[in-house]
Amino acid sequence: MTNTNTTTRPVVKSTNPELYVQHTFHMKRAHKYTYNYSVIDDYIVDNWKTSSLRVMSAELNELQGRIEYRVQVLKAHGLIEGKNNMERGKLMKTRKHLVTWLKEIDSKLEGVA
Repeated sequence: MTNTNTTTRPVVKSTNPELYVQHTFHMKRAHKYTYNYSVIDDYIVDNWKTSSLRVMSAELNELQGRIEYRVQVLKAHGLIEGKNNMERGKLMKTRKHLVTWLKEIDSKLEGVA
């Protein structure tokens, strides 16, 4: 049986190598470029819509702050979107306003009839 999945791992590193060019300080005693963020980045991109930061950090056995940092980097490069959908909030507020307005119109119609 052959593997039909032709994606190379790590996906984010192969599509955006500029994320890994500059050394990111992460621990005092670590050597430069010893920490591999590409595994974390691939996991975040794959699970961003379905998992929380706490769940991802537990599954990866990483500090939550490190996951939050990589989420910020990935958002800045447009690889993931924010989870907070402002459009839904705006639509719900408009709906509430229109329902209130409709109730006012219905009460005026009852007064006229």
